[in-house]
Amino acid sequence: MKRVLIIGFLSLSCGVFAGTNLQVYYDFGSLGTACANQRSNRVTTTVELFYPDNWGNTFAFVDIDYNIHPTDPKNTPFMAYWEIARCLNFWKNTKAKDLSVQVEYNGGLGIGKNGDGSYYGYGINHAALVGLNYCLHTADYKNIFNIELLFKYVVDNHNMWRVKDAGGNWVNQSGNRIPLQFTFVWGCEDFCTAPGLRFSGFLDIWGQKQSVWDRKTGTWTDPARQSFVLISEPQLWYNIGRWFKCPNLNIGTEIEFSYNFTGKGFMCNPCLGIKWCFD
Repeated sequence: MKRVLIIGFLSLSCGVFAGTNLQVYYDFGSLGTACANQRSNRVTTTVELFYPDNWGNTFAFVDIDYNIHPTDPKNTPFMAYWEIARCLNFWKNTKAKDLSVQVEYNGGLGIGKNGDGSYYGYGINHAALVGLNYCLHTADYKNIFNIELLFKYVVDNHNMWRVKDAGGNWVNQSGNRIPLQFTFVWGCEDFCTAPGLRFSGFLDIWGQKQSVWDRKTGTWTDPARQSFVLISEPQLWYNIGRWFKCPNLNIGTEIEFSYNFTGKGFMCNPCLGIKWCFD
């Protein structure tokens, strides 16, 4: 599960602002061929931070998911995932000032519930990324377009969604043929000339050998095959607190799109959320 580079980072990635924010989302459910359940009914909390310094900037976030569906684990959070990215830039006074070297780590873990009421655990594999980060922006930094090209190495062990062969045995992955991730991040302040309205989001595309659940056939896909994975989370936020002297408070919506991520095929999750900026 990846909710990364959301709102704050879009205007922060070029080192203009810094801060921490808390987001709380309600997921109305999922539609698409990738979904094992058409209604997921989950709550997610996201803590984001971004801080620049003389050597570049650091961005990190932690997602924690909570199930409220009657057939899912309810006595604890069911998944935790985090990412941390460091951009290195020692040439801020040159013509290449908008180009940075980026290093990143992703990973997490979770629990699930079997049909007999028992629980199982799973891991989201360690992933290490390194590459280039290029930030395009208007002079006032209200409009941002960030491009990343990263080499992505996912530690070969059990896949994040259970890597099993046709006999139901755990197997190891054998690496990816195209170990690259393309990331596009955008942000537009005062969207459609509406003060306080911000349109932002990200798009991740990469290839990974993995086994995912095929809802149509009721089987796991071949873990030796390369999968094309896509995730995008466009967001629309409104600074409602501007009307009662509380600029920290925002309300908004997010639409989570994915392909071959939590299952084989396409998935769409609409969400509503609130965000509180601490800085």
